Amino acid sequence: MALKSKPLHEVRPTIPLATVTQEEVVRINLNVPKRVRQAWKARALREDKTLTDLIMEAMKPYSREDVSA
Repeated sequence: MALKSKPLHEVRPTIPLATVTQEEVVRINLNVPKRVRQAWKARALREDKTLTDLIMEAMKPYSREDVSA
């Protein structure tokens, strides 16, 4: 007799699926001049994004895969 897994919503309906399927993230430390960070932060605010989103978007051309969160 083979075991069959239940759909996630039947096991625990309170677990947000986006959290379960989210990829693990790691921290990267980056030293930049203070004025550069201020400029990046201002740009992110203007575009209603986080600084992380702004940097990840800028690095997409250097990655073999889509790095959007």
